[in-house]
Amino acid sequence: MTLEIRGLLVDDESPNTPILRDSMDLEFEEIGMKVGWTVLPDATSARKAIRDSPPFDFAIVDYGLGEGQQSGIAVVEAIRARGGNTYVLVITGLGNKYPNFRDEALRAGADDAVIRYVLNMGRQGGLTFRALGNTIRLHLARKRDFDGLKVTFTDGDLALESTLHTIGSPNPPGVDSVAIGKSVVRSLAIDCLAPNYRPDATTLAVSYLASGRSGAHVCRVDHREGRSVTSYVLKIGLDRRALEFELNANERALHLLGAGDLVGFSGQIRTHQDSGYHAVAARLATGAVTLAEWLSGSAGRQAESVADILFGAQLTKLFDPGQRETRSFGEWLVATPVLRLRVRETLNLYEEILAAAWGEEEQASDEAECREILSAFVDHGALPGDRKPDGNAVFIEAFGDLHSTNVLVYPSPDSRPVLVDASMYGLNHWAVDAARLVVDLVLSVRRAGTAPLQWSDTAEVSAYLDGLCAPARSVRPAVSADSVDAFIGQVVDKLPSYVRAEALQMTTEQWHWQWHAALAKELIRQGTRAGLPAPRAVAALIAAVRHLTFAADAFDRIDYMGHAREIRPPACVTDRLDRQARPSNPAIPAQRADADREPSSREPEDLSDGQGRHGSQAPHSGDD
Repeated sequence: MTLEIRGLLVDDESPNTPILRDSMDLEFEEIGMKVGWTVLPDATSARKAIRDSPPFDFAIVDYGLGEGQQSGIAVVEAIRARGGNTYVLVITGLGNKYPNFRDEALRAGADDAVIRYVLNMGRQGGLTFRALGNTIRLHLARKRDFDGLKVTFTDGDLALESTLHTIGSPNPPGVDSVAIGKSVVRSLAIDCLAPNYRPDATTLAVSYLASGRSGAHVCRVDHREGRSVTSYVLKIGLDRRALEFELNANERALHLLGAGDLVGFSGQIRTHQDSGYHAVAARLATGAVTLAEWLSGSAGRQAESVADILFGAQLTKLFDPGQRETRSFGEWLVATPVLRLRVRETLNLYEEILAAAWGEEEQASDEAECREILSAFVDHGALPGDRKPDGNAVFIEAFGDLHSTNVLVYPSPDSRPVLVDASMYGLNHWAVDAARLVVDLVLSVRRAGTAPLQWSDTAEVSAYLDGLCAPARSVRPAVSADSVDAFIGQVVDKLPSYVRAEALQMTTEQWHWQWHAALAKELIRQGTRAGLPAPRAVAALIAAVRHLTFAADAFDRIDYMGHAREIRPPACVTDRLDRQARPSNPAIPAQRADADREPSSREPEDLSDGQGRHGSQAPHSGDD
């Protein structure tokens, strides 16, 4: 299929025109395009043709159009005044005579300006006729569909429309921001994924994939050429430096995890000049869906299997001895200024609700206790009772921002997870990946729909969050679980083996209190995020206070060797037993009752090497 386009050539020296026209015709023929030329010798006739004709697809304009004549700048200005999306190249053979011609041309609206002999000969790494042909082809493709190249957007996808609206904003009233967003995404998708598209059989189908936690937008693009379909992740953001940082982080993570477990971003960062947005792409398995979507249609046993693969086979590579460091507990526990401010604003917003809920749930007389515990933790890294743990924590090269939309799952029968967007990869506490994903699943995926908007859901969610550790899970009655509960339960129950707690040289007590503290940090971090429904935010913050209380109790139980000072059950277990004794006890994290499931352990066995050494981990990465 040949695409016919219209070109304008303005040059006052007639011997030059056949060389330009014939050379461009040859290159356009190679890429499936045919030019209908309008060739004119001066600015006046060119301006008239521009006025009286539909916009040209491209124009090549000589800067100097003869003594006493208007220069090519007048032609460029006329093209831009006419509107349309004409690609304009200004040329001159008299660079010495017109040393500022390029600056003038670009100010007038030209897309590029070169010395004629550089174009003719392709010297000094300059613009060749072939490169010019491809540039014009890409310019056309960015602006509109035509036979052989289409960019489509999923109809009726509100999440995608919201993304496009954001990318296309801000605008004056009455301007279609979604349409502008489509133009930006179209251009970036073509630049990243189809710079050498086949002009007879290429379609790029854009759909929503996930919201980027680092401020970027993440889309899925299915690239079809004939019968072949290849899927990609397209990450779009305004901050080029952030994308460069993320590319570097992905490259380092890819080196450790491998291409089979992590989708690696490849190629250069592309830029949409008008909007300032940048994008980078990564290949994606066809048919892969986010973990959140996959869990909605999977069985409990499948969910447990995916959890085993993700944490037991893929992320366990991050715990290799060469990836570890030690950092002080204070460095780990104290929140960043961004998070401290966010917590303060959230506490001010929900102060009365939190106080009432805390007083009712805990039967506490001091309703301000909840706020005081949270503030002391984020400001000073102090556990309840003004405990400031001494010693070091194990830090690893963690994925850093593991959540339900950057874990993708291949379709059945494999049901194998694959990671995408390791933009926060780097040193972090050993528990950060598991805690972040589990909390995200509870707050954003489990009991989705209208439940997160209902205050009647708060007590159930808070109680469920309380039970996210193996000792607490071991004392509750077994009930049937859906796939989300099954996945969460598998992660919590098998976490010591997933994170190689024995190799990290942690006793049960050391592992236990740090896990509660890690959960509290994540509940605070995610519970104060903008957009989280208020009932879920309150549930998260109340649960965070409880986990801090559990962490303080577990920490107090540790002797100088890292073992328990006494036999009594930890607070997380006694709290669970007390709640089960209450008549209106809300549901707690479910445990599957399958006959072939291994029975729950009552207490994780001692995982230390007898020396009771604490482990180490890396500074908090990310936006908070």
